[in-house]
Parts: sequence; C-alpha cells; structure tokens
Amino acid sequence: MWKRKDGLDEMQKERRNSIGNQMFMVLAYALLIDTALYGQGIRWLEYPGNIMAIFMVCMGIYLVRLIANNAYLPARNHNSKSLVAIIIAVGIAIVLGVTWVILSRGSSEQVAEVSNNNTAMILLILSTVGIICALVMAIIKKINNKNDKDD
Repeated sequence: MWKRKDGLDEMQKERRNSIGNQMFMVLAYALLIDTALYGQGIRWLEYPGNIMAIFMVCMGIYLVRLIANNAYLPARNHNSKSLVAIIIAVGIAIVLGVTWVILSRGSSEQVAEVSNNNTAMILLILSTVGIICALVMAIIKKINNKNDKDD
C-alpha cells in the first residue's frame, strides 16, 4: 500500500472532506446573499473587500474546525518543530496586532474620511482574529494531547 504525502488516515480525510464540503456551501451561499444585497443597494463593504471578507471568514472557520476535529495534521510524535511553528504563528499574530494598533491611530481614520472606505482595516482585523483563533485552537489541542499522553 502506498503512503500518501499528507499522511492523514481515512477518518481524518473523511472529516476534512466533510468540513470542506460544508464550508464550500456556506461560502457559496454567503456570496449569493452578498450579491443579492449588493443588487438591492445594500453595500456593507466596497467590492473587492466584501468578497475577501467573506472568503477569509469562511476559511478561518474551516481551519478552526479542521484543527478542532484533528483533521489538519497527521498523527505523529511530538517534537520541537510544533513548538517552533506555534512560536512563529504567535509572532505573526503579534506583528499583525501591532500593525493594526499603529494604523488605527490616525492615518487610517484620515484615509477613511477621504475615501469613505474602511475595507483595509476590516480585513486586517479579520485576519488577526483568524490567526488568534487558530493559535488558541492549536494551543488547546497541544494541552489536550499533553494531558492524554500523561494518562
């Protein structure tokens, strides 16, 4: 039997595919609702921003659900590489948070007043929240795996 590169077992693949199919349906319906609202004159974000926000929210939910259902990475021995990956992700989240604080002080308000568009700030907040949620899920999984290993 050939071993696949991703190393996921059949149950993990089934969960991943199920979650992926569900999130594709959510994405499709969210885009259709957004298109209908846009056709009725309701604009919550300008054109490219609304599609990107919907996509990022759906992808964030997808990733959190994959991590929660243990269908993201194959089962393997814990080593220092997972700790390094978590540290790198925390660093990226901190950089995004600091960037958001710096940009939200005054320049973004001036740009938003001139262009009447807060899309960049909303997308930055969405990506920061998504990374933080994925980090929290990864840390919870690591703690749970550590507790299971001790038993």
